[in-house]
Amino acid sequence: MPRYAHGDAGPATGSPGEYDVVFVLGIPGVSGVTTNLNLDASRAPGDSLLEGSALELRFTPGDGSPSRIARIVPNTEGRLAQVRMTVPADNFKAAQTAAYDVIMPVLSRIAFEADTPLEVTAVLMTETSTQILYGGATFLGLVQPAPQQIHGTSTPEIRRFLAAYREGLNSNSPLYQALSYYKVLEGAETFGANRARAAAKAGKPALPDALASHQIPSYVNSFPNLPERAVLPTSPYAGLSFREVKDKVEDTIRNAVAHLTPGRDVRVADYLADVQACRDVIPVLRYMARTLIQDEIALLPPDVVGGRA
Repeated sequence: MPRYAHGDAGPATGSPGEYDVVFVLGIPGVSGVTTNLNLDASRAPGDSLLEGSALELRFTPGDGSPSRIARIVPNTEGRLAQVRMTVPADNFKAAQTAAYDVIMPVLSRIAFEADTPLEVTAVLMTETSTQILYGGATFLGLVQPAPQQIHGTSTPEIRRFLAAYREGLNSNSPLYQALSYYKVLEGAETFGANRARAAAKAGKPALPDALASHQIPSYVNSFPNLPERAVLPTSPYAGLSFREVKDKVEDTIRNAVAHLTPGRDVRVADYLADVQACRDVIPVLRYMARTLIQDEIALLPPDVVGGRA
């Protein structure tokens, strides 16, 4: 944020005016994360698996407002690298939403026509009147110590839970992350119900319902393995049981991500509000999934893990 003799350029959130928005393209699996974000759009790297010359796109809003032009520009190797657009908005958040919801459907169409993966790895914005800069990207994760020993008898259920959890950790897609962690909750709920029925049939006491007995903590620092400055939107879920959270997001996240049923609520990766809704709940779903898996591992006999589902 620029500073002048008379003070700061303006509020860091941005003010009503024009915003230059740049989407930096990348190759999935190669450039999906970054270690250094250059806020200068002219120097920010971009790449894709699509060759082509510069393209100009004209968007005409249905409300009669002036048309807007976006430009898709190649890098020095001739591969499409950035999408640039100027939009009027009240602040940075509104500018990103306005540009994102217009550009991403076009990128999806380009990816379909070329039958080639294409993703956005960073978003760079400049408030034109103040030259305040904004940048967002997925950064490389922290190095963690590897476990020295792994004990416990492997079961088909636990292997499925662990596979879904690892898929959530590996993915850069908020929609797929949310769905992966939610799958663990569904699996744990079904497995617990089956185990309770088997115990009743055998005349044995059933274990407590894990989804009903666990609660979401009230404090952000209760979530493990997160940077000190991580800010998590836990307030809508703090104090709720795991079952209450699961039921709360079943339609708005799980079903909305997994289905494209006409007339029903859906979450689509081309719309920023849908992506953000999944981002907001991912830390909570991850915490729940990890806790339930730890419960299952604690019940396993202490033998060396092995075998295959």
